[in-house]
Amino acid sequence: MPSSRSTQWLLLASLLALSFLASTQAVDPSTALTTKLRAREFDTALTQYGAQNGLASRRLDTQQAASAQANEVGAKVRKAIKQLRGGSDKFYNEVITAVKIYLCEKKASNKVRFVDESAENAYVYDNGTCVLLPITQMSGDEVVNAYKQKQCEVKPNCYWGPIEPGDTTRLKVYAEADSTMDKAAADAKIKDWLTGIAGFAIPGVILSVLSLLTMIFFLICRCCCNRCGGRSPREDGYTCMQKFLPILFFLLFAVGVVAVSAVALLFRDTMLTAVDDMFNATSGTLTNASDWIVDLRTPMEKIRDKVVTSADLVSVELNGTDFIEGGVDGLVTELRTFGGYSADRMIPDNCVIDTNTTTNPSDEDIDTDGRVCLPCIVCQTISSEVATASDQIKTNAAPGVEQLSTVRKQLNEQLVGISTSVRDSVNAQVETANSTIGKVDDFQSQVSNYNSKFQGYRDMVGYAIMAFFALAIAVIGLGFIGILLGLTPLKVLANILHIAYFIGFIALFLTFIVSAVALAIGVVLGDVCEVTLILSGNWTVALGDSADMVDACFQNESLIDALNLSSKLEFARGGIDFPSIDVSSMLDFSELDTFSDTILATNESTFPFNETKFEDAIVFFNSYATQATLHCHLSDNYTAENLLQPWEDTHSARVGDESAVEYITARYVPYNSSCDGTGQDSNGPTDDNGKQFACSTGTCAFSDFMTELFGGLYDLASVKHGVTVFVDDLHHNITGVTNYTDAFKENTTRLNDGVNDIKNDLQSSLISYVGDFEKAMYCTFIADGFWTIYKALCGDLMPALTMIALMLFLAGIFLIPVNVCLIIAVKRLKAHGNGHIMDSDMKFK
Repeated sequence: MPSSRSTQWLLLASLLALSFLASTQAVDPSTALTTKLRAREFDTALTQYGAQNGLASRRLDTQQAASAQANEVGAKVRKAIKQLRGGSDKFYNEVITAVKIYLCEKKASNKVRFVDESAENAYVYDNGTCVLLPITQMSGDEVVNAYKQKQCEVKPNCYWGPIEPGDTTRLKVYAEADSTMDKAAADAKIKDWLTGIAGFAIPGVILSVLSLLTMIFFLICRCCCNRCGGRSPREDGYTCMQKFLPILFFLLFAVGVVAVSAVALLFRDTMLTAVDDMFNATSGTLTNASDWIVDLRTPMEKIRDKVVTSADLVSVELNGTDFIEGGVDGLVTELRTFGGYSADRMIPDNCVIDTNTTTNPSDEDIDTDGRVCLPCIVCQTISSEVATASDQIKTNAAPGVEQLSTVRKQLNEQLVGISTSVRDSVNAQVETANSTIGKVDDFQSQVSNYNSKFQGYRDMVGYAIMAFFALAIAVIGLGFIGILLGLTPLKVLANILHIAYFIGFIALFLTFIVSAVALAIGVVLGDVCEVTLILSGNWTVALGDSADMVDACFQNESLIDALNLSSKLEFARGGIDFPSIDVSSMLDFSELDTFSDTILATNESTFPFNETKFEDAIVFFNSYATQATLHCHLSDNYTAENLLQPWEDTHSARVGDESAVEYITARYVPYNSSCDGTGQDSNGPTDDNGKQFACSTGTCAFSDFMTELFGGLYDLASVKHGVTVFVDDLHHNITGVTNYTDAFKENTTRLNDGVNDIKNDLQSSLISYVGDFEKAMYCTFIADGFWTIYKALCGDLMPALTMIALMLFLAGIFLIPVNVCLIIAVKRLKAHGNGHIMDSDMKFK
């Protein structure tokens, strides 16, 4: 801001001079055209008359050029006023802050700190508990009592700031240490701003008051003191020069009045056109808004009506698809479980073949105790084959399964789980759209009504704007007539000049006071334009949290985020990743198929079991179990099938839970004497007591011998049975794996088909509707309309109003010497004596 008021007035005077010079330039085209037309020959004029349309067009172009130049001058004047006011961005931002503080202080509800917990503006956490400060010795009684009454702090607003962790007191927003302005500074800034505006109005007010006082003083002097206005002319009369000078200056300053009036006329047209443009832009924006809301409402209605139905379809399609959450881990686990059970198996379990050539010189399949220990030949490659099959499953199926799992989760979370919420939210927006359309239409009707009224009074408004200039010109006209009459023998009629300067005094008072008011309004409008320009970059400064929609319109962003619909419509805005899967490639488990075929083709031959040795051992054992000698009578015949249950072959039940070996021991104990193989006669040993035998440890009882033989045979039978059982288990387990795999393939295929059905349904309905909705969610037409209105208001109306005010002020300035000249002229023209401007040879006859 300027440092002194005198400096400001000096700059204002410079501005007036600049305006006058620029206005002269603005009317030059018309003057040049007039001069040119007057210089035409008559025949040339006739030729131009024949081309009337072309001439009218050129005149229109000239008028438009003059208006354009006038607008340019207005823009320069606006810029000059801004500079004169020190109107930087910093200045206007400070004004914005100061006004916000003033308005915040003015609204009493903003100062309320404590509210009920159920109040909408209660400051609460997400769980509904109040955000409170810790009670300390510094806490005031008001805080303590409010907390005791279960009251909450009010939400942060323009007055109360947020509560941060560690805070013990709550300060006003503009009372904090980092605040750019406090209340006192805000009041000072507003006062400074208003003073700056008043500085532009003061010259006009002062001059209007001086004009009024001058008129009163003049009338008092003339009427009461008989001193002014020709009451006491010089007795010896006036010379020609003395009479001519006031007339000359009258004419010069009259030209100035006419010139500024002509400029004002141009700016009047600009101002009226700007008002028209504002009405048209407002009406057009409202029309676009109404159509836009209809475009928004249609897809929203479709979304509202379809979302629950689509969610139900998704629920049906995804029913029973929980298996996919396990991915391929379940399948791989089944396969690896099979491998863990079957790989590198030995019969009996965990036996180890004796590889010592000393104890096992024949390299038989026996352990260090000499018992049979058979390796599973096919099992030796199971680990590698399981690994190969698992790798193929993970390579082929894992990515697709993960995609299906992801899309299933997304569908459940983003559509099925919130479908009702989506419907309700969208329906709320539909209802808002319906009510907004009505409001927009009502507002548009009001705008149209105001526009119609303005158009009805448009000409009258134009006349009213020029009325004060017309009053000044009327003074000039009356003065001109009075001067002409004063130059004739009809000097008495020169008294009309008294009427002229009296009207002039009134015109001066009105002109200066109106110009002061108009100039102040123009300056305020200029400040409003500058503030609006700053706010347009971030409407949050003016509108707070409700500015999201306006900012979206001005920044060409979608309104979906501003309306908090992002999470509700995420399923249709790329939130659901529908996969494109080649199921045949994804479920290509050829390695597993080959492996399972190999396992299913496996039989007992995969173990190197010596059937001949086993059968020979049975025959040898039966040779002792079946004897018919003098004393040893045995008729047992054991078979390979029942070796593990020997009582099945003897048809003699076992006692309790005795084992097969215990059963054999008990069965042959009674034959220890009769079958001890020790028969003798005179010729030597006989078989009367059965066949001779000997245990591995030496002489033993027959039952012990049979037990020892049966133990080895039992081991072989156990191994053979173990082989059979293992092979059966191998087949059963691999069948379980293949069944699991087949079910996985079937379920995965069904899920993929279901996802494709869901995708097709959503793309043809909801996603398409949301796409249409999102395309319509851009409201740049509002920004376009705003800038059109802004241009009309700030680019045309405000400069035009300011220039008219300045021209009116200049007209008053020029009217002062005009009035003085009229007062002097009436005195000198009516005087008798020597030195008439028109002597007897020059008077009208």
